[in-house]
Amino acid sequence: MCVEVGSAALSQQHVDVHPALEGAIRFARLAQRAFLNDVAILVADRTRVRAVVPARTFQLTDAEGYELRPGDGLYEAVQEGHVRQVRLDASLLGVPVVVKAVPITAEGGEPVGAFCACTRVDAEERLVGLATTLSSSVQQTSATLQEMAASMQVLATSLGDIARESRSVLTAVRDVRSISDEVREIADTSRILGLNASIEASRAGESGRGFAVIAREIRRLAEGAREQTDVIAQNTRRMVEMLEALNEAIERVDREAEAERSAMEALASAMQEVSQVAVDLVAFAEQMARAGG
Repeated sequence: MCVEVGSAALSQQHVDVHPALEGAIRFARLAQRAFLNDVAILVADRTRVRAVVPARTFQLTDAEGYELRPGDGLYEAVQEGHVRQVRLDASLLGVPVVVKAVPITAEGGEPVGAFCACTRVDAEERLVGLATTLSSSVQQTSATLQEMAASMQVLATSLGDIARESRSVLTAVRDVRSISDEVREIADTSRILGLNASIEASRAGESGRGFAVIAREIRRLAEGAREQTDVIAQNTRRMVEMLEALNEAIERVDREAEAERSAMEALASAMQEVSQVAVDLVAFAEQMARAGG
């Protein structure tokens, strides 16, 4: 038969029901409304479930006529006369639930049945699993970001060293260019002196012929030195330009690497905070699961 409570019906396995159980059955729907969470209500005699108030969001498919057995909480509440709370897997009532069973007693205090509230717990288990996965993922991400920040620090340090070496090489090349300019000036002066010596040797006639040969060699050496210094000057000029461009590029990459490192450190710090939140979420989810169990 069905017992009506308000506008809702509850299923009742009714043959010979103790008056105390009838009162509990009538009270079941009202009691269900008093719970903050969605629950199913079971009313059992000493051997089996006699009435079921279904929950709004889940169905206890195997609760109708369920025979009490040790370990289900209902059995212990009836046999021992104490409130029992246990966690049951889906094999008993169709879905995993936490049950809280309260003994129903006759006038003499003897238990004649049990009144039980059932709360589904697989959502809590999923919450624990998701929170644990989130915490693990966040911790791995935070560790990876910290490693990346450390790598960026090493890169920034290396780039700084390279930049300093590049500036040293640039200074050395500029020194070579300066020496080349001085050699060129000496070559130009030597060429002019050789030319003047040739003029003076020609004026001296026969007596200046040997001196004229020496003057020609001086001019030839001066011309060769000038040509070589021109080549050196061109090469060093190109090297200076390349090194200046390289140095600017290294300094720019160094600045960018430093900015990236700072951003990585800030992100790693933020991820550590998120990781702590995830850890707190895991603890909260486990606390909820324990409270339910």
